Amino acid sequence: MCAARVGDKLPPMNKLPNHAALKEWASVIAALDRGEQVVLIRKGGLADPTFGLEADRFYLFPTNYHDAGGGEPTHVPITHWAEVVRTWQVRDLETLHRLEPLVALDRATLDTRYKFRPDQAINVIAVRAWRLAKPVAIRMTEEYVGCRSWVSVDEEIDVDGSVPALSETALQAKIESVDALLAAAV
Repeated sequence: MCAARVGDKLPPMNKLPNHAALKEWASVIAALDRGEQVVLIRKGGLADPTFGLEADRFYLFPTNYHDAGGGEPTHVPITHWAEVVRTWQVRDLETLHRLEPLVALDRATLDTRYKFRPDQAINVIAVRAWRLAKPVAIRMTEEYVGCRSWVSVDEEIDVDGSVPALSETALQAKIESVDALLAAAV
């Protein structure tokens, strides 16, 4: 393969138009990658007055802050992106506990998430996770630091060649399991 010369045009990059990235625990992203989990359970971060979906397609920005109690890294690997497939809202702890077998979060973490801003519903967001063909290590900047849900990444991240974590059939079966668990609570 030859290197591009000055003046050569590079192939167009297929990227998410809004550069939106959702900060999520690295352990949850790993569970999405393995197909063990298809939902995100969100209420927002300390810097977010409320949580809302800012995009239907977004990069997954891994954080280990809560997982390991560590500080912010100098670079962050962006290895996945996700697209929203379905959403629900949960307003009681018993219903949230029904999801425990389907997520990487343990009961204590679910309890903590539920109790944070108790006046707000928990957002359960079914996503189709995609593994990037070419992961990108982005430099951590001041704009990315802090306990907020959404950031806009400056780097150009190509989604061409991404591979879904689950087939469409397997994803739909898992979403139907979530739906059944949540419907049983009504």
